[in-house]
This record gives sequence, structure tokens and C-alpha cells, in this order.
Amino acid sequence: MPQPDERVLLLIARPTPSGVDGRSLRSLAAAVADRTDQPVRLAHLDQAAPSIHTALDETVAAGAAQVIIIPLAIPDDRYLATWIGRAVANWRETRHRALDVRIAAGLSCLPAVAEILARLGRTEGIPITTAPSGFRSPAWSILQIPDRHLLVCRGPRCTAHGAGATHRALADATRGSTTQVTPTGCLGPCNLGPLVIDNPAGRWHQAVDPTTATQLVRPVPIGSVGGGSSGRNLEG
Repeated sequence: MPQPDERVLLLIARPTPSGVDGRSLRSLAAAVADRTDQPVRLAHLDQAAPSIHTALDETVAAGAAQVIIIPLAIPDDRYLATWIGRAVANWRETRHRALDVRIAAGLSCLPAVAEILARLGRTEGIPITTAPSGFRSPAWSILQIPDRHLLVCRGPRCTAHGAGATHRALADATRGSTTQVTPTGCLGPCNLGPLVIDNPAGRWHQAVDPTTATQLVRPVPIGSVGGGSSGRNLEG
């Protein structure tokens, strides 16, 4: 077995399209690091950064020989575990790395987890004092339709293809404009990602990298097709 400084624990979360509580996630990683002599890293299956590919790249650069992946899901999330495996397989194929990457059993298999949940149920709990006004904010009753709405796929495969950088480039290029950029879950066809749907025109663009993303925010004539290996229009 590799020595402690050669082995890394990689905690992987599956955020929702709305994101993830990064502060809590980092606090969890710090708490785990306090209880082990092995380096602890964080990654995300999709929606957020760093991606699994990026985390593994950084782990190799740091000289690690082995990575133990811990999926962060209670109860066990078959989707998370399955796509972690696929992401690692793609990373190996595209990076040609010999890093020993393994996945731990799900958290639900640990008796201690069930005991902790049962113990929480025996506490008095914290009173919920949240005001109901947040559920009926006047701002949520106003329908503001953007002139242009770009949907960016942030599913597992598009994330591996670099959708994070594409999303950031689109957000930066449209800041202060009447164009809205929204990340989404998997849109398919995944192998053509990063995918961007341009509404209301309804155009689908494939392999949109950051450079093409910046060009994409400019008005594009209907029926035009981007050139090169990125930003191609699926209609043409």
C-alpha cells in the first residue's frame, strides 16, 4: 500500500443545478483532514468546479500514487457512483495515466452513519423560526424574459469536456447585457459537449470552448454555422 503522503482521499459531491454549499463542503473536508494523515481533496461530478478530471490532474502533479474516492451521498447514490466510474475511465483514456484510483463503499454501508442519524432524532432539535415572507417575495412574481437565453449543459460529460470554463466565459461576456446564462443538467448528446442552447432562436451549439463562447454572445445570423472544431451548430 502507498505511504500516507502518496495516497490522497478525494471527496466527490453531486451538486444540484442551483449549486452546492461550498462552505459546508470545505468544512467537511477540513474535518476529515484533521482525522487522517493523508491529503484530502474535493471535486464535483458536475455543475461545479473542480471537476473529477481536474482533481485527478492535480493529484498526479502532486506526486500521489493512489487515490481513494469517497462519494458524498446519504443514502447511496447509484448515479453518483456510476458516473464517478465513467469519469475516471475517461480520464485514464484521455490522460493516459497509470494512477491507482479506487472508490470506497457508500456511506450508507457504515453502521456508524445510521447510529448518528438515529442519535440526531433523539435530540430536541432547533426551532424553525424562518419568516414565511421569503416564500412569497414580490421579486418572484415578476416575469422578466431576457432577449436571449443561453442554456449551458453542466452534466458530467460536458463538465469533463470543459463546460465550467465555457460557463464562466459566457457569464463574463454577457454581464450587464440583456442575455441570460443558465447552467442546466444533462442535455445530450453528451459526446458533443460542451453544449449550449441559444434561445429564442433554438440553435444548439456543440464543443463550445471559452473562445467560441465569447464569440457566441454576438448576434449570429439565422442558419449560420460556426467554423473549426468548436462552436458548431447542430442544425447545420
